[in-house]
Amino acid sequence: MMCSKRRPFWLAVLLLSWSSWLPADTTPPAAAKTTSILLLLAYEPLYPAAQSLVQALSGQLRQQVKQPLQLHVEYMDSDLLNSTTYLQQFGNLLHSKQQQGERYDLAIVAGNSALQLAAQEQQRVLADTPVVFMNVSDTALIRRLLPGGNLTGVPELPFVYEFLALCRSLFADRQTLHVIVDSRSGQRDFLPLLQQATDSLGKTLQVHSLTDLSWDELASELQQLRRQPVLLLSAYQDRLQQPKAFRDAIAFLSEQSASPLWHLWPQGIGEGLTGGVVSDRDFSVQQVAAMAGQILQGTPAASLPVHWQLTPVTLADARQLARFDISASDLPAAARLLHQQNSFWQRYGWVLLLMVTASGLTGLVLFLIWSESRRRQLSDEQLRDRTRLIRNILDSIPDLIFYKDNQGVYVFCNKPFVRVMGTNPVGKTDFDVFDQQTAEFFRSKDSEAVARKNMNANEEWVHSADGRIILLETQKTPIYDRKGRHIGVFGLSRDVTDLKKAQQNLEHIAHHDALTNLPNRLLLNKKLEYALNLARRAEEHLGILYLDLDRFKDINDTIGHDIGDLLLKDVAHRLHNNIRDSDICSRLGGDEFIVVLTNVNDVQRIQEKCEQLLQLIAQPYSLQGHLLSVFASAGISVFPQHGTSVDELIRNADAALHKAKELGRNRSYQYERQLTDSIHSRMSLEQDLRSAMETRQFTLAFQPQFKLGSLQPLRAEALLRWPHPARGMISPLEFIPLAETSGMIIELGYWVLRSACQQFLFWREQGLRLEKIAVNVSPVQINSSFANTVADILQQLNFDPHWLELEVTEGLMMSGTTEVSQQIEQLRALGVEFAIDDFGTGYSSLSKLKSMPVSVLKIDQSFVRDINDDINDFEIVRAIVAMAGSLGLTVVAEGVETAAHESTLQDLGCEWMQGYYYAKPMAADEFYQCYRNTPDA
Repeated sequence: MMCSKRRPFWLAVLLLSWSSWLPADTTPPAAAKTTSILLLLAYEPLYPAAQSLVQALSGQLRQQVKQPLQLHVEYMDSDLLNSTTYLQQFGNLLHSKQQQGERYDLAIVAGNSALQLAAQEQQRVLADTPVVFMNVSDTALIRRLLPGGNLTGVPELPFVYEFLALCRSLFADRQTLHVIVDSRSGQRDFLPLLQQATDSLGKTLQVHSLTDLSWDELASELQQLRRQPVLLLSAYQDRLQQPKAFRDAIAFLSEQSASPLWHLWPQGIGEGLTGGVVSDRDFSVQQVAAMAGQILQGTPAASLPVHWQLTPVTLADARQLARFDISASDLPAAARLLHQQNSFWQRYGWVLLLMVTASGLTGLVLFLIWSESRRRQLSDEQLRDRTRLIRNILDSIPDLIFYKDNQGVYVFCNKPFVRVMGTNPVGKTDFDVFDQQTAEFFRSKDSEAVARKNMNANEEWVHSADGRIILLETQKTPIYDRKGRHIGVFGLSRDVTDLKKAQQNLEHIAHHDALTNLPNRLLLNKKLEYALNLARRAEEHLGILYLDLDRFKDINDTIGHDIGDLLLKDVAHRLHNNIRDSDICSRLGGDEFIVVLTNVNDVQRIQEKCEQLLQLIAQPYSLQGHLLSVFASAGISVFPQHGTSVDELIRNADAALHKAKELGRNRSYQYERQLTDSIHSRMSLEQDLRSAMETRQFTLAFQPQFKLGSLQPLRAEALLRWPHPARGMISPLEFIPLAETSGMIIELGYWVLRSACQQFLFWREQGLRLEKIAVNVSPVQINSSFANTVADILQQLNFDPHWLELEVTEGLMMSGTTEVSQQIEQLRALGVEFAIDDFGTGYSSLSKLKSMPVSVLKIDQSFVRDINDDINDFEIVRAIVAMAGSLGLTVVAEGVETAAHESTLQDLGCEWMQGYYYAKPMAADEFYQCYRNTPDA
């Protein structure tokens, strides 16, 4: 980037003689084709990093190009000689070389002038040779040449903002960035970008231009700058037209400057410049070589995109950092340092390592000599210590350890053996220590272990020294010498008396209920399986009574769980004491019991016994001052009529119990096949319901609501319908309760709300402007997130809350729970209206209407149906309308099917009607077609 003010043209000729400093490959074999590549650089041969760039490219290209390679390196030195005339003359020289036989398969150009020459002389010099460029900062030139050009490459862009970020971290207290430039237009073009960047960061840009300064004047200004960020853009000649080569310029400026000099390009860093945020030259070389490889393999250069995304690298000279007292730790973690001083260890580590190794070897030899001299002295002492250690270890083990020779004489035992047995058996046999029967048992187990030639385990009951009878778990292992001859038996005995008791206790706990001590489900299954096998052999009946206390939860909630537990224990006691020993009484958990009646010849006896037990349970209980009465329900199944397996009999008894609960509790019910069919039908319908949720089988029907005297409906109620693909239309009375009990009603309800609101908006867009859309809400839906979810749906649809009316049950409004009230009030605050559906069926007091947060009452159709025939229905409707009118509530009559209904309701003051007299529920399209052009009365 540095040259003299003016060089004669012969210098260009001289530069052309600088072919590749890397010698060309030796002559390839005749069969191999040589790939010829022109490497055209805009720099002079002595330019910093010029030769390293050539070598790096050469190495990468030889990796990418597998065939023999010939590089033609040309240096332009066009930093100042970059006029159109110069480029044309340089092109003439290249053309003359081509006339002498040079041909290129690919051209790689580095620098702006090199790319300009390649573009200007491509037809004459390169003959449409594909071009890969690098180190080109003139983005306008690149973008101008790309359309229609046979080129690609990797530009070199200045990382201005990254550099300013580095300056801000190193010079946080400095607000001015000083920039050195000269008259070269290529580098001065970056001044507007620097000005824009410093302005955006609130910094000041001060330019020191050699166009206005001499070298000495610039040096004087730099000497005044103390610890200031100074950026060198270009410095080749001063206002007196005095040139300096690039190396000379950066050496002069670095020596004269009192502040570190920074650069936006890697060249010069390490030769006087302190550092900068620059592009990764290694990465660029790799990318260019990869592009060259692809092009030489047949890929058109124009099809390879220019690699605009470059990686910035912070590069710095460690010597310059130290000179200006800048710590390398202040640089980014990934910064690369040049001329970094080796540490003391790096410089002298090998000497220290050699000294340590020599010392270690000498010490090792001395240690071996000392160890050998001490080994004999310590051998006997170590043997004694080991023997003593082994003895202490064996004595510290709580188990009884012993060793007997092949004659049955004890050779060794540990202290626990002596303590438990009360004698030291060493030198004696089992017959000298134990009674005759015990000794014979021990000797038989010794012989058994020897015969098996392996460890043998057994349990032994013995009398301990303190008079207790203890259970020992003993392991006996035969011992052999090196020749395989049997020499004795090693034994280890463990006192497992307490463990055996604990196992028995755990066994009882695992099979019995902790509260009532009755058999639990696990033991019940075992006992019942055994009883079934006996019943099969004897061809007898067997009865299963599945009992459950009625409203036991109320007792826990009102009196407490302690009283509830006492009650369960008394119930268990009554059941257990009133059945035979051959029968089974078990607690499954909670307030559920199962009684198994065995050896039954007469099935009627099972029913009688069940009624007897229910009456027994119903007798009063006196528990800690509380006199309680509790009832139970029971389900009955009989073997073999109602099942032949444990699971089947219990499952069918459970189904009969649920039926007894449905019939009013405090009774028994014997299993019938219809119960299982009903359960299977319900389960099948529930599975179909889940499938319908996933496949969106549900549809909506809409029933209009009319105000008296109007032919156009002002409101509509959305009604959920399920057209089952196999069962046909399923009544909401059948699937809505199932959706509520399974929890699916929450997702289904939100789908209905969203779909109804979307349809309402569509009607309004089509000109059918209703006042409100009514949507039914299940009590199960109203939880802590109900109001927020509804609000989110309305917001997503841009739906005015005043258009929505939510219909809830009378029982929900009467519940008075805080959570329900909060959710309703939150939505009413948004403008959503609430209506009580089927009003009058919940037996609520009309006087409580004033406390209910509702705006609409919908009179149940059961009252409207007989309003002209039943005086009670007439009075109920009249009272509802009167009370609602006094409270300012809107009343909607459901089930209006005749003109007489309409007339009577009108006389009573009811203004809103809904029913088959006006219209049945219909699909959305039918609703729109029916009422889109209906004139209002």
